[in-house]
Amino acid sequence: MKHRYSRRVAAVKRLLIAEIHGLAGRAAELARLLDDVAERAAREEGCLMFRVLRGDDLGEFVVLSSWRDEPALRSHYATAAYVRYRAAVGELLARPSDVTVHHVAEILHAVDPNPPEPGLFG
Repeated sequence: MKHRYSRRVAAVKRLLIAEIHGLAGRAAELARLLDDVAERAAREEGCLMFRVLRGDDLGEFVVLSSWRDEPALRSHYATAAYVRYRAAVGELLARPSDVTVHHVAEILHAVDPNPPEPGLFG
């Protein structure tokens, strides 16, 4: 079976990946805080996606968010929801979060509904 892909070149988007290292004993509080910021961020202009994933260990989370462009991401940092998050998160962390922001110039989407073979991405 041949896999099909559509290649789309877009303006440079921002993909944020954050590994959040919370205190195990306060994981529920951190989860609520992350869920609140995610719910609000997902409604922001320029937010393409915002997901909070639970890690295997209690208190470990991964945040994935995608933004239309740099101004959209910077605008997010100025929202009341993000300011509240920053003010509250420190005491819930076991250590600082690991955050990377990727500048994405090209996106390749699988058109075939089956899982793609990585070698076919070109």
